[in-house]
Amino acid sequence: MQEQREGHRVAIRIHWMPLVRISVAVLVAVLVFAVIPVTVLAIDDPDAALAVNGVFVYNDLLEEGDAGILIDYFIDYSISGNPTETATESYLGIFIDTDGTTQLKAVAPYTFQDSGYGRGIIWIYFTAAEVTTYSIDSTNEALYRVWLVGNPTLSWVPGPDPPKTIAGIDSWLSTAALFPSTILGFADLLELAWTIDLIQETPLGSRLTVQGESYFMNAIPNLRLMAPAIFASGTTGPSLEDLDYSTAFGATVTDLTGSIVGSPVTLVSGSNTLTGTGNGTLTIELTKGTVGTATSGAGGTVVTNSPVDLVFGTNTITITLAGTNEFDVDVELVNTQTGITDTITGTGLDLSDAAAAFGMSRVMFSGLIWLIVSILICAAFIKVASTKGILLIFDVCIIGGAVLGLVPILVAALLFIGFGTITGYVLFFRGAGI
Repeated sequence: MQEQREGHRVAIRIHWMPLVRISVAVLVAVLVFAVIPVTVLAIDDPDAALAVNGVFVYNDLLEEGDAGILIDYFIDYSISGNPTETATESYLGIFIDTDGTTQLKAVAPYTFQDSGYGRGIIWIYFTAAEVTTYSIDSTNEALYRVWLVGNPTLSWVPGPDPPKTIAGIDSWLSTAALFPSTILGFADLLELAWTIDLIQETPLGSRLTVQGESYFMNAIPNLRLMAPAIFASGTTGPSLEDLDYSTAFGATVTDLTGSIVGSPVTLVSGSNTLTGTGNGTLTIELTKGTVGTATSGAGGTVVTNSPVDLVFGTNTITITLAGTNEFDVDVELVNTQTGITDTITGTGLDLSDAAAAFGMSRVMFSGLIWLIVSILICAAFIKVASTKGILLIFDVCIIGGAVLGLVPILVAALLFIGFGTITGYVLFFRGAGI
């Protein structure tokens, strides 16, 4: 019986031994954590007060109504040496609302050279929707602030508060027109500070180098979209213009600093006599193909530098009134057709009088006459030779009529294309000789 009790006690001791070991281990762990302090990241204050050299705000960068804040900072650790933490981990640029305390957005510097310390830029961007939400307005420029402040999650020495400086806005531009030149300016400054090539001269002007692109594109997201002209290479879509080869007569004279009777006056082809009512300049708008001259009038009005040649687009003339206040403007339509037609004016091929007798234009009348002549030539060819080659003969006649100014060029071109097609069909598909 005694032996059974002893055995039972031994079994109980053996059963509780693991529990005792676990309890001791937990107690030791608690004591270790209580005695050994938890490691906290610590960083020294900079050697000199934080500096914000400038704050520049731009609107309409990626979309209408957006805003970007460019902060030029300087964090000095030149004496004590840079901390283990980078500037990205240690500092923040914060845009503060007009109340002086509300933080609208915070961005850390981008680490590129010297762990991000020394001189650099911080970019804070607000979309158009955010600008509306926060009521960011240039009219309150003087009330906004920018903080350059140490990261509050770090332990600062001597502390207890992180270093901080406050700056106002130096410039607020409602457009992004000067933004590219500002970036190139900072590239030039940082190149000197870092002794790294950030900017280069190209046939197109100053552009960022590969290293310059690396820094600024990381510091300013979407920079290539906001300022494509500062990059040495890029892609662009061609601008396709709808070219208009048509010509038509059109001329209008309008008051500018001077004045004329009935302004604006629509001119007719030929000579136009206008009456001035005030000294000064006039504009003369000519459509494509219309040309002319402006000359001093017989009545006494002087056109400066008379005669003044007038060309397609906007022309400006200056008049000085005198006598009857009249001056002359001669305009006409000049194109390939009129140029060829003018070569027969006054010659034996000029059928103007005959065309007038039939109430037709000279070009139409001469075209009909030449068509009849061409048919007679083809008929004579058939009688003397054969039908082979008749289409070619007709084409040659039409081209000759256009060159002589007897057949309108458009009509000649259409006839040539039509009969040329028929000629090709006969030659290549019907196997006939021409």
